[in-house]
Amino acid sequence: MPAEILEHTFYPHTTEARLLRSSAMEFAESAVAPRALRLDSMPPEEVLGEAVAIVREAAANRLLSIIVPEEVGGPGGLTYEGANVLEVLAYYDAGIATTIGAIWLGLLPPFIAGLGDGGESWRRWLKPFLEAEESGDPQIWAFAITEPEAGSDYERVEPGSRPAMTTVARPLPSGGYEISGRKIFIPNGPIASHVTVFAVTDPQRPIETMMCAVVTREMGFKVAQVFDKMGHRSSPTGELVFEEVRVPEENVLCKPGSGWEYVEMTLTLSRAPVGAIGLGIAKRAFQAAFDYARQRIQGGRPLVEHQVVKMKLARMLERIAYAENLIYTTTRKIDEAPTPLKALESSLAKAVGADVAVENALEAIQIHGGYGYMREMGVEKLLRDAKLIQIYEGTNEINRLTAIERYTQYGGVLLD
Repeated sequence: MPAEILEHTFYPHTTEARLLRSSAMEFAESAVAPRALRLDSMPPEEVLGEAVAIVREAAANRLLSIIVPEEVGGPGGLTYEGANVLEVLAYYDAGIATTIGAIWLGLLPPFIAGLGDGGESWRRWLKPFLEAEESGDPQIWAFAITEPEAGSDYERVEPGSRPAMTTVARPLPSGGYEISGRKIFIPNGPIASHVTVFAVTDPQRPIETMMCAVVTREMGFKVAQVFDKMGHRSSPTGELVFEEVRVPEENVLCKPGSGWEYVEMTLTLSRAPVGAIGLGIAKRAFQAAFDYARQRIQGGRPLVEHQVVKMKLARMLERIAYAENLIYTTTRKIDEAPTPLKALESSLAKAVGADVAVENALEAIQIHGGYGYMREMGVEKLLRDAKLIQIYEGTNEINRLTAIERYTQYGGVLLD
């Protein structure tokens, strides 16, 4: 499908970002678009090999190492550049965008650690990641915090609430930790070589004793199941089990008590780019509806000439313009200074991007009529993919509560 809506943006992107978008489009058109509908219909276990192959192709196009700092040889991009790539990939397939985004999500804790340790964590984790990409054998990372009884309530939006976190890290006499527990709904979990795992040393004081460590496949974590999902079916998602997995001291990114700060910073950096995944879906929905309306003849003239359809398309475009400007203004501000208050804007950008995706996908189906309900058209897939954006990376409700709490916490003063 032509992608004019990706090329003619409302936000005034930098020259570098436009070049990055073009590179992502070339990759997506050759490696993602031809596979999207087929992957959507495959059993989840059969998707694993395909997902790994696509990650390898992304590595060959140097799309994985965007967030690796210049200090260790990387491009030095972060939230803004990542959001541009995720938007483009999501236009072609949101699941692949989630797979690539989940790699970056897993890398964010080592990135954050490097900000405070003089770049040591960058040299230990991000430089080898870059080298693996260059060698053609990329590492696949995942981020594991959600558990069967603890998800969005990590953000403690209700007074006195406490997540039931049961993944425990037991200190070892020789140094390091022994981790036991379960993590659920983990994107990339079934194919990950490295997982940033959050655990607690005292389940009765989860926030106060949370820590984070890198656990590799060789250390022995297990994939308990691969989930069969409504959407994002090209992105492997699973449950991971840790049974007395021994993690050496050098793999510990933050000591007990600092883990929650890492979570908050990670979410500040990641949520607006997740909104960009929603934006990519919204743009695909508009493009599909617009192209169909130009071709479909009803009442002796194309649908696009009917006033009611024009209004629907205009509203879809209006949502895109609003979300695009919010998401990219936010990502650039975050990159300039990722302070705690930026969580407010990042959360709103995520929620808006998610809602725009759902609203535009619904409208695209309506404009297509009966054809929009048929799988072979690929339009109903957009709605299934869009719905997850309202749920993961914190539900939209949680994101909005986080935003208003931040606004209240900082005296009702927004950043310039």
